[in-house]
Amino acid sequence: MDKIIFFNGGWMANYDGLGGDSISGGGKYIAKHGFGGEVYNFRDCDGTCFGYVMSKSLSIDLSRVVGGKASDSVDNVICVFVATHPSGGRRIVGWYKNATLFSKYMEYSGDKRAVIVSKDEWGWPSSQVGYYASTKINNTVLLSIDERLSAPKVPSRKGGFGQSNVWYADSDIGLSFKKEIIDFINTYENQKTLIDKREFLRKRKAKVDVEANKKVEETAINRTIEYYESHGFTCVSVEEKNRGWDLECAKGKVKLFVEVKGLSQSDISVFLTPREYKMMQKYKKKYRLSVVTNCKANEQVINVFSYDNENSYWHDKQGNILTIREDVAARCLVE
Repeated sequence: MDKIIFFNGGWMANYDGLGGDSISGGGKYIAKHGFGGEVYNFRDCDGTCFGYVMSKSLSIDLSRVVGGKASDSVDNVICVFVATHPSGGRRIVGWYKNATLFSKYMEYSGDKRAVIVSKDEWGWPSSQVGYYASTKINNTVLLSIDERLSAPKVPSRKGGFGQSNVWYADSDIGLSFKKEIIDFINTYENQKTLIDKREFLRKRKAKVDVEANKKVEETAINRTIEYYESHGFTCVSVEEKNRGWDLECAKGKVKLFVEVKGLSQSDISVFLTPREYKMMQKYKKKYRLSVVTNCKANEQVINVFSYDNENSYWHDKQGNILTIREDVAARCLVE
């Protein structure tokens, strides 16, 4: 069976330091100081993650991990991190695969795992939090808060995870739980591979769609310019200036603000941004909505809508009348 060890610690969202995050549970020390070495367990330290656990003996019994005599370190270990959910019950929060596990507390030589409480209070041997396990960042998985609820609940009954923060799971219950965890990890990673593949395909399709949409827009702009130039107008593109229209077409004293929409199909249904719609209402006499259909075909059809002040509607020369539906929407983004 795979070599596995379980580290218990405080509950956090990201385990990437305390900036914007907090730690709860995990014992009296964390309750008092709001800090524990595990706050850095999933921090990317130049491509490597270093796993800490508050071991009272300051050591790990590697013989219980390998099932026999062991040296000062063991490779290819699965290190599973657990924490008590705020509503109760220990849950898997993440794991290292292909980890190197050390029998003694190891000093960290970088500068990304700073001890932020007085060294005297826990006797930290240096200003940086050390570790008992390490692996490359691409061998780590940190479950989201919601994903942790779908992970197997860590047994706490006799033979399960006791009061120690290190569990070797070498009891009958532990051996059974190891198999359950291996199945969960394999299923999770297989699903993630499938999701990543789907996301790759989605992004590739989105890229193709963006390029296709751009071509449709270019076709619509060019067709609209041709239309107005054939009627003696001079057209200037203002697409990049966010004025609420794409073209300014002038002929003598007449100046029109033309918003252009391209469609690959023949049915007319377009979306106006809030600014475009605002300008459409503000400059009714000057504003034109040019909708070019069948942009992917060789026979595009241009429909130019203008405002009929007498009848209070937007129409084109083919007799089409626009139905305008005002929608309320919200944009959600990360700034």
